[in-house]
Amino acid sequence: MDYLAMLAQKPPFKAALITEQRIYTYGDLCKLAQQRRNEISGSRRAFFIKKTTVAEQLIEFIALAGTDWVPVLAPQEADTEHLKDIVPPPEACMGAMTSGTTGAAKVLFRTFDSWAGFFKEQNCVFGVTENSTMFAQGSLAFTGNLNLYMGAFYAGAAVAAADRFRPRLWQEMIAQNNCDVVYLIPTKLRLLARSIKTALPGVKHIIAGSQGFDKKDAAAVRSVMPNAEVVLYYGASELNYITYIKGSEMTDDRTVIGRPFNGIGVSVQNGEIYIDTAYAVIGKQCPATLGDCGSIDEQGRLNFLGRRDEMYNINGIKISGLKVTDALLDCTGVEDAAVLACGGASDVLAAFVVGSGLNKTGLLRELRPKLTEHELPKRIIFMDGLPKNESGKTDRKKLRELLK
Repeated sequence: MDYLAMLAQKPPFKAALITEQRIYTYGDLCKLAQQRRNEISGSRRAFFIKKTTVAEQLIEFIALAGTDWVPVLAPQEADTEHLKDIVPPPEACMGAMTSGTTGAAKVLFRTFDSWAGFFKEQNCVFGVTENSTMFAQGSLAFTGNLNLYMGAFYAGAAVAAADRFRPRLWQEMIAQNNCDVVYLIPTKLRLLARSIKTALPGVKHIIAGSQGFDKKDAAAVRSVMPNAEVVLYYGASELNYITYIKGSEMTDDRTVIGRPFNGIGVSVQNGEIYIDTAYAVIGKQCPATLGDCGSIDEQGRLNFLGRRDEMYNINGIKISGLKVTDALLDCTGVEDAAVLACGGASDVLAAFVVGSGLNKTGLLRELRPKLTEHELPKRIIFMDGLPKNESGKTDRKKLRELLK
């Protein structure tokens, strides 16, 4: 089985992909993908897809997955020259390009079953059925988008896909296509909620991940999508889905990220999160850690306390970058924030802040009741927007360049 064969099992005249330009049925996608597949020849290789639109990316991916040209969706600006000679493992049907937010680019390979074997479980949690139309935005080089597209197609659902970063357009597409499921990372969800002028009562399920989200965020989103259940997931490209929490269970504490999906084991050893899963990338031995720090509370919920490389030594005192970032996000007028250590042996904390009507004095006044003196950022840099990678996470490498 491969993704083309999976789509070929669906009703050919049913809508599968709805873009700003046209509607592709399951039959359309299969025909276009098969035509592309017929052109493939040559030895086994990793094939980097850098197409511009979601439709082009998707058709190329479906065509190549399951052939000797193993597809790897990559950002258009990505440097793949050093990866061109990689020979995928024989069992691989796809690859995912990842660099996190700090490291060098690498390719993670997956079998078909390492995703498809979990689609039923994730669709159950996320509320995706054969009758669903799911809205999503952005490139399929973001693995979260690609996975949820494939999960929706596994169910026989339709996906309404926006290429452009334009919240008003997203609202129009959700309303016009009667989308009952919305998938956006939290930053985009907040933008959508602020831009909506007319409520979207037809949305029943909201899926979010990759960033922090709390009860106040969920309430703001539900004020414009009043009938929606919010689900925030925690996952990783290497290990697939790990935990989830529903909006009704969220608190003011952004670190609470819920309980494991069925079949997934989660433990904490020496403050570090370990995951046991059958849905990891090829070569990943489990239980595995990604360098994320956390704890498990009395109710069995995982608390995400940040990455190991986001713990900073400020004058000999360990400081959690995540704690400081969350405190900044709770300040009046702050829309986005990130922190980094800068300096020499006795580092100081620098904050990058996006928002309106902000100044350093006012921010520090709000932060002092929440943070110790050592946790307060000594440098505050106001920006129009933080640089992001394909997954929507803050690009820390680009921020670090601003400190030089």
